Amino acid sequence: MDTIILMGPIGVGKTTQAQLLSKELSAPVCTYDQVKYEYRKNIGFDPKMATEIHDSKGLYAMLCYMNEFKAKTLAPIIEDYPGHIIDLGGGAQCFDEPHQVEMARKAFEKIENVILLMPTNSVPESQEYLAHIREKYPINDYLIEHDTNEILAKKVVYTLGKAPEETMAEIICQISKPNKASQSTPKSGAAEL
Repeated sequence: MDTIILMGPIGVGKTTQAQLLSKELSAPVCTYDQVKYEYRKNIGFDPKMATEIHDSKGLYAMLCYMNEFKAKTLAPIIEDYPGHIIDLGGGAQCFDEPHQVEMARKAFEKIENVILLMPTNSVPESQEYLAHIREKYPINDYLIEHDTNEILAKKVVYTLGKAPEETMAEIICQISKPNKASQSTPKSGAAEL
């Protein structure tokens, strides 16, 4: 089986979909949030420094520090888990520096099924739908509206109003279709359902 990457904001259902797809397709799952620390540690990430940056300069400053490590670990994780369903974790695809976006683009380059899960094609509606997460994860609005969602996703599946099994069926339908690079691109920039 080809690798499938599921990306999107916190709470959109990536982990649920990875588990459902794993059962349906008899494919193993790699959960980014479970493996990222070992990869980051190997390239010098310092969690104490991240905490100090967060405490002294705030959440976004800490993200700037972490993004360099996120960008550098995507390719090795993808290479080490071929044929897996990779649950990328909320925001693991969001980068603000052009060189980081390019590293992510190269990491995803050979993967046909880089699927963005989003509640709807409307940023405000998606933010409203996931508003219950805002208190615990205030960064989620930023993750929903981030440009790299559109830049890096090759396919998009919307989840609002669908049972998890319905969303899974749409993902399976999408993995059998060509990606947006080989078809005409809708105005939003990604293949939509």
